[in-house]
Amino acid sequence: MANLPFFWQSVVVILTAGGLIYLLTLGISIYFSKASDVHDVSWDETLEEGTNPAPAWWFWLGISAAIFAIIYMIFYPSFGNYKGLLGSSNVKEYVKHKENIDDEYYKELDMLKRSDMVALQFNADAMKLASNTFAQYCASCHTDSAEGQMNFPNLMDNAWIWGGSVEQITQTITHGRKAIMPSWGPVLGEEGVNKVANYVKSIADNTYVKGQHVAGKAKFQQFCIACHGANLQGNPIVGAPNLGDSAWIYGGDLDSIKTTITKGRNGVMPAHKNRLTPLQIKLLTAWLSRNN
Repeated sequence: MANLPFFWQSVVVILTAGGLIYLLTLGISIYFSKASDVHDVSWDETLEEGTNPAPAWWFWLGISAAIFAIIYMIFYPSFGNYKGLLGSSNVKEYVKHKENIDDEYYKELDMLKRSDMVALQFNADAMKLASNTFAQYCASCHTDSAEGQMNFPNLMDNAWIWGGSVEQITQTITHGRKAIMPSWGPVLGEEGVNKVANYVKSIADNTYVKGQHVAGKAKFQQFCIACHGANLQGNPIVGAPNLGDSAWIYGGDLDSIKTTITKGRNGVMPAHKNRLTPLQIKLLTAWLSRNN
């Protein structure tokens, strides 16, 4: 204890000293008591409660503990503001050990900050930190395995909607993304939606037949090519996904594709610049770009 008012310091001293004296007196008086060995109290008719003293080892153990407590209180803080003969302080010990821990901690942080992406990717401790950060901040949407789920992309493949370079991933994590797929139902009509959906799916499944899908291709080139490209390869600048692979965020079956075309989609990746430190973002980027 430290910096106690005089009243509370007195209370601590009195209670501590009084408690020790009482316990010593009680223990000695019980051990050396000459009272009768048997009381009138009986249990279960034949079991009688006696007053035999505790075993000698138990008594001397208690006395030793009391003596140790007294010696300890002489040398270390115990009586209110009394700091002990050794002048020990828990605060000083805490500050000393914290300085040592902080020194090692910040040395490690500095090393990670100066490391390039390749070095971080081969640093098991760095990748463990990144994995823990992902589990805390990202797994709720992208799942623990980072393989995504309906409405949230898989981050373990190479189908990066906004680009998979170190700079692009860093940008995505730091500032977030917002993608808008407009609804084309009113423009294309039900028949047009069906044709475009069938054409897109045929490209993704590699089942394109010119005579069967040519009308859908024409509609696609008229309304969709600006964002998704002539070869359906997508455009990471505007967040338009590649439609020629199997990496579907909102479902790749025909009905899901029709729904996407008809009603549109709005995808939002929140910015994490105020949630994560620059080092955490760097570690996450290294962890996510390992497969690139």
